Amino acid sequence: MQKKTPKKTVKKIHKKVDRTKTDLDLILRNAHFLRPSGQSFWDFLTFENIPFTKKHFPFLSPHTKPKIKKIFDFSEYMKIGSRGEALSYLYDGFGKSFNYVGPVLDSELKHGFNDHTDRHTLWVSQTGVELLQRAGVSYDGKGQYDSNTEVLMTLIGMTHDLGNFFSRKEHSTYSAWLLTRLFSNFEKHKDEFDAVLHAVLFHEEPILIDLNLEISNGTPLQWALVAADKMHVGRDRIGGRSFQSGIENGALEDDIHIVLNALIVRSAWYLGVRSFVWHLDFSIDQLEEKFESFTTGNKRLYLPKFFQNVFIKKGIVYRESFVKLFNEIYIHRMKMAAKCVFLLFPHINEFRVELSDNDTRAKVGSAKMTVFVIRRKQLF
Repeated sequence: MQKKTPKKTVKKIHKKVDRTKTDLDLILRNAHFLRPSGQSFWDFLTFENIPFTKKHFPFLSPHTKPKIKKIFDFSEYMKIGSRGEALSYLYDGFGKSFNYVGPVLDSELKHGFNDHTDRHTLWVSQTGVELLQRAGVSYDGKGQYDSNTEVLMTLIGMTHDLGNFFSRKEHSTYSAWLLTRLFSNFEKHKDEFDAVLHAVLFHEEPILIDLNLEISNGTPLQWALVAADKMHVGRDRIGGRSFQSGIENGALEDDIHIVLNALIVRSAWYLGVRSFVWHLDFSIDQLEEKFESFTTGNKRLYLPKFFQNVFIKKGIVYRESFVKLFNEIYIHRMKMAAKCVFLLFPHINEFRVELSDNDTRAKVGSAKMTVFVIRRKQLF
């Protein structure tokens, strides 16, 4: 009998890929505005039935495969002294393109994504500026808050999500790459431009985890962007496709994110003596006309069966169900915001999320609830 030759054990060697030098390098070689599949951006909009006008994208050429124009001068931008001037400068170059980010993202899910038009970016840029003003620090943490810090925060607040034009996956990488294509003459302000790219590139947790990076090694500019981005929740975050789906197509049953946002009238924040409070106003009334698809004709928000069942069978009011779900869905968002707040405000020891419910129908009573609390020592 022939003896079997024992198989040799081959040890597989997995080479660690440095994504900062591979994916980015591949992206940087391209001068065209193309989707990762190679599809022209214009073709993509047409295929997804997204109405568009090329003039709404002044930073793109009208070619079949649009090229990205260097329409911004960073040295000129750094001479701007306020958020208002910065916004005017940016809108001159971006035109109405901000309002296309939402429809592009909506194409990726049945009921769409939360809103990423300039309703979001304007809120983030304003909130980021306010956070840095209250913290009193410069963009790099080496000085006091100044006009440079304000215009840099405005820039990253408005552009941090533009990478979604290419792909939701790794959109922060695409956003940073796009800035390198849009701006020229940044050599004289290399530190500032590097801070912008760093903040935009690392404003999402997955890429920080993938690269084993600690956000505490970042800058106030990055911390303000992340905190502002995470705290923007509520009705103005609901995207167009979600409204189109409505109750009829099961949007509220299928996607709990839509429900949570619909229940939040507004999101705000304030500084206490030793605490930072992220405040949510909750209401199932006070609906605007555009919420008609979310109601059953009685002008009150339709809630999924989960909310209704626990109220009927267990007497648990809607706000308590909301708090439970908000903690389950947004725990990582709250912890990320808290960490950045602690980094911005060294004297703050506690981060709290509070909810107020003004019961206008006088059925279960108005109330305030604590949604989430975390202390500095629990994160550092």
